[in-house]
Amino acid sequence: MQVSKRFFPEILLDNEEVYINHLVGVIESVDELASLEITKTPAAYHFRLAPSLPKYNNMLLEEILKFHNLFGIRLDLSKSIKTSNTLNFSIIL
Repeated sequence: MQVSKRFFPEILLDNEEVYINHLVGVIESVDELASLEITKTPAAYHFRLAPSLPKYNNMLLEEILKFHNLFGIRLDLSKSIKTSNTLNFSIIL
């Protein structure tokens, strides 16, 4: 899986690193060829997940929601999942 991080410091905080590694594990359990772009802003983390095949969209969405619900993290999901074939979501800080 390809992961690109934008606007992150050279050394990540422990919580950020653990969260990203868990998220990558959840995504790889469904689609090991997906690509993930994470952008850090002062107000939020923005994620753009591009599955290798469109058939993985629903399974990825389901697993990502389960993962975040387990930790009580609220997500802002994109409404154009079916038209763009990418999952866009944010975590507001």
